[in-house]
Amino acid sequence: MPTYIPDYQPSLLFRNGHLSTILPFLLRKKIKLDFVRETIHTPDDDFLDLDCIQHGNNKCAILVHGLEGSAQSTYILSLALLLSQKGWDIAALNLRGCSGKPNNLYRAYHSGATDDLALVVEKLAQKYSEIVLIGFSLGANIVIKYAGENGGVLPYQVKATVGVSVPCHLSSSSSKLEQFQNKLYSNRFLKTMLAKLKHKISLYPSELNIQAFQSIITIRDFDDAYTAPSNGFESAEDYYTKCSSVFGLQHIKVPTLIINALDDPFLSPQCFPFEEAGSNPNLHLFAPKYGGHVGFLAENGKSMTKYEEWILDFLEKKEN
Repeated sequence: MPTYIPDYQPSLLFRNGHLSTILPFLLRKKIKLDFVRETIHTPDDDFLDLDCIQHGNNKCAILVHGLEGSAQSTYILSLALLLSQKGWDIAALNLRGCSGKPNNLYRAYHSGATDDLALVVEKLAQKYSEIVLIGFSLGANIVIKYAGENGGVLPYQVKATVGVSVPCHLSSSSSKLEQFQNKLYSNRFLKTMLAKLKHKISLYPSELNIQAFQSIITIRDFDDAYTAPSNGFESAEDYYTKCSSVFGLQHIKVPTLIINALDDPFLSPQCFPFEEAGSNPNLHLFAPKYGGHVGFLAENGKSMTKYEEWILDFLEKKEN
């Protein structure tokens, strides 16, 4: 489908990509939901924790968080509440090591971990006749990559996929995070990533020595030293190339929505697949001028973010 540029006009304060990213994170009220936790055991003797809302519906939304997030991230909780009110059961996936307890293995989650998402879909497809996948940031790349893998052949229960603030070209997005104006974000991510890695080194001292750990300055360094080798990639660049969802967009066969703001401080120009959206009738690219990274604060005092409105509208149109 042709790219759509929504007429999203937030207040002047939120016409700055950095403020649109930071302020909603600070200002949005955190919702408390009565999740029921379910654990799925993986073939490699690890586990995935799902936080679920189950009301006996025949349709389920699988939600996937971003870098260093969890099912308790504000954006997950907010969308989970909205969708549950619209008749969806919810399965909020905590990626490996993100559920509040360390995972069992040296490896943890990464931007292309579609094997774990596929396992979750396989389990839930035994129960639900309709499944949609919705991801944010890193989780959005996983969702969109999954949609385009294997020639776009998915279980028939998967009816749609959605990605919000998708870093679909990982290498250039990583380079953009290394820029001076984005140090606030990259340093915040690295702080918790390095804390988790330090714990893993204490359990697996032969995998990474302390000198290599101390040399990690950027997220690309982290991916070179840990993410890539622990997941079978040759280097960070090899990992980025093989896990970038942009390279599979032409294969997507289910209705798919990508919402990427043009002022998103995390996204490079390569993360706006205008050409692919124009040539694939299943791919809908919303590229508003404003919104930041998983920001899109509501207009006119509405409680929903703008991306939540777009997602609900997209899913309703898909069903009609």
